[in-house]
Amino acid sequence: MRLLIALTVATILVACSGSNASPSTQAILPILPTVTVEGGFVTIPTVQSSTDVTPTIAATDASFVPAPEPPAAANIEPIPMNLDPLEVGSVGADTVLGQHMRSLEEAGLFSGSVLVARRGEILLRHGYGMASRTIRNTATTKFRLASLTKQFTAVLILRLHEQGKLNIDDGICSYLEFCPAHWAPITIRELLSHSSGIPDYTDFLDFDKRQATPTTRDQLIARFRDQPLIFTPGSMYKYSNSGYVLLGQILEYITGMPYADLLKNELCIPLGLNDTDYDHSIAGNDPTLALGLYAMGVPAAPIDSSTLNSAGALYSTIDDLYRWDRALHDGQVLKPDTLTLMRTPQLRNYALGVMRNPLAGMTSVHHDGMASGIRTFLGNFPDPDITVVVLSNYENADVVNIAAYLGVLARDMP
Repeated sequence: MRLLIALTVATILVACSGSNASPSTQAILPILPTVTVEGGFVTIPTVQSSTDVTPTIAATDASFVPAPEPPAAANIEPIPMNLDPLEVGSVGADTVLGQHMRSLEEAGLFSGSVLVARRGEILLRHGYGMASRTIRNTATTKFRLASLTKQFTAVLILRLHEQGKLNIDDGICSYLEFCPAHWAPITIRELLSHSSGIPDYTDFLDFDKRQATPTTRDQLIARFRDQPLIFTPGSMYKYSNSGYVLLGQILEYITGMPYADLLKNELCIPLGLNDTDYDHSIAGNDPTLALGLYAMGVPAAPIDSSTLNSAGALYSTIDDLYRWDRALHDGQVLKPDTLTLMRTPQLRNYALGVMRNPLAGMTSVHHDGMASGIRTFLGNFPDPDITVVVLSNYENADVVNIAAYLGVLARDMP
């Protein structure tokens, strides 16, 4: 599961065509501007796993540092609020935003659901393309989120931080029962900011072959636990799903609650995120979720969400993600200082579970996600408070550029 970030500079602004465009008339369709992402990300050579099974660790093995006895299960303080349900039905299909998305759908470039809001007013809320062979995507279609999951994991960690149940500058070996000695210098902050040096197990050469096979978090950790660090912790940025799998382990260690239950009880139920949950289906075989495709008419390889775990196993809707964005924005999930901490860049413009890269010349707090048959984006442009949610069941959908262009259109609308 890798982030696909556009790094090519171009300045192409073409007016949106009418909604009667078709694949045979792609020359008249609007062309998405390619967004320059300032502070782009470095590429680290792929590391291949050298082990397929969980190693047996002797109690006297000096290379591992056992964690102290787990504390008594800690209850996270509840969020004292619920959000009102959003209106039912499509919004803005005939606006310039809706016309643009319809043209992309008809060109075979997009399938999914989109929501755009400005200063709390929903400008576009609509589905495009097919959720399955017989059912169209709508505003209420559920999509797997891939790496949008990370901000939920980060928020759970940060709530424990602000409640004094951990400190993000603690060493991770205080919370992992079998922690290899070379992980001793790594902090929770470095897991959150992708600066730990732990290699990303989704980059291993065997990941694609194993992605459809159900697994456990312990088995995932075993894939990368014996791998050497690829740089000194805290010295540089390298995106690593491995770190967010470890964060899920830390959450369970402190709270005594399975990650999926923790997410539901501490975030989804209090916030009214009724269509957001952990994907427990086998190899993604859940007919209530959008069918994953590589592109129009090209099925994606199946993937079991257990292979993504707390780094990417959630599903949701555009409505729930908008509720989530507003709850964060309004200070209903984290205290103001903690939210500022979450959104403060650490290295390479990555903060804690979100990015702070400018998009289309506007300041943006966002994240995108990609896995087999999945491409997602959730972002907020703080000035003038525009939220864009793009969930697609086309793996090749250019959601970052789509979202950036929608943000520009929303900014310039009367």
